[in-house]
Amino acid sequence: MGPFMGRITQLAVILCLCLFISENHAQDNSSNFRFGFTERTRFVTWDNAITLSDAADAGNTFTRHRTSIWGDWRPMDNLQFYAKFTNEFRYYFKPDNRDFDIHEIIFDNLYVKFTPSPSIPVTLTLGRQNIILGEGFVVMDGHPLDGSRSIYFNAARADVKLSNNDNLILFYTYQPTTDDILPLINDKNQALVEKPETGIGIYYQTKFDNSLSLHAYVINKKVDTTAIDSVEEKFNTFGARVNFPLTENISLTAEAAYQNGTTGSNNRNSYGGYAYLDYSTGFAVPLPKKVSAGVITLSGDDSSTKDVEGWDPIFSRWPKWSESYIYTQILENGGKVAYWSNFISIYGKLFFDISDMFNLDVHYHHMLSQYEMPSTSLLASGGGTTRGDLFIAKLNAAIDTHLTGHILLEHFMPGNFYTPSADGYTWFRCELMYNL
Repeated sequence: MGPFMGRITQLAVILCLCLFISENHAQDNSSNFRFGFTERTRFVTWDNAITLSDAADAGNTFTRHRTSIWGDWRPMDNLQFYAKFTNEFRYYFKPDNRDFDIHEIIFDNLYVKFTPSPSIPVTLTLGRQNIILGEGFVVMDGHPLDGSRSIYFNAARADVKLSNNDNLILFYTYQPTTDDILPLINDKNQALVEKPETGIGIYYQTKFDNSLSLHAYVINKKVDTTAIDSVEEKFNTFGARVNFPLTENISLTAEAAYQNGTTGSNNRNSYGGYAYLDYSTGFAVPLPKKVSAGVITLSGDDSSTKDVEGWDPIFSRWPKWSESYIYTQILENGGKVAYWSNFISIYGKLFFDISDMFNLDVHYHHMLSQYEMPSTSLLASGGGTTRGDLFIAKLNAAIDTHLTGHILLEHFMPGNFYTPSADGYTWFRCELMYNL
């Protein structure tokens, strides 16, 4: 397991003891201890988002229920202990041959956060924690194979405050294929990632007087070999993100990154990025309050070379641009869900403020690829580079300070990137979330 993981396991035991003590201590000094509860319930249905084949009858309809309980103990101003337990289970209506199971109860978070001294502008966070950097283009989800049940990283992180406008984040992460680090209740051997992954990163943030913000980063990722026929991957990602106002009502956001390294004996040279403009109209319904337009470009692999040119999503295999399209990527990428690569989108968004309680987002993506897929591809062998058109509408509701929800509808019409027989799909979800 290694010395770092051994220390994480020891930390888990210490945190459990501290939280147990804190519950008793909270009776005398409740201001040092807080706890919370979250319940998320979703109804999800789609017809053929994975196969793009109506004939396959491969749709899904299910409910998913995620329950989280957390505790936060701060015995001193510069010391925090945090633990969060989560369970998520699903009840399937289709396919109807899946037995009901309550699934696992996991340590969703378990960390200690420590600031050595007010005169030392460094905060250390050790243990299982969430790490979201920028918009989540490079770092967001540590393990995509369990869906949105949790997004944690097993990590060590240091936040260094260089000045009022300058911050530096240093982190190290380790993600095993299944959770063999902390105890589980009702262990189901849930897959987290396809192969063990480690990451080391430096992430710098600054803001200038004209409100321009700049993020710059270097992230090293290593994917270990776990089988005789698999290969080790080692590569660096160099990138930057900027956001600044062009006028009082218009702002520009852009992020770009370059990757180099090796996949087995082959070199990696890939790139990815996005850019968009936001225009705040100031209009009221029925006109949009904000309009956005942008482009996404993630390089694809050129099959005529030995090099690897396809963008690797690093630690961002999550539904950043679509909740449904990540499932269509499974057959295209050898079984990998949410593997954003060989992807181009020209898109627009409209944001409507309907009332204090409701707002509506409407998106349109015209999606392309840099390269067509080989004719042997199970799904994406149409011989073209037009992925198709994706329409998204999301109605958000803030019912009160504790209860929120949304209704999400996505519809995809495939282009010539896919086989001529490919059918479109419709994907629907509604959600209620309660936070205490």
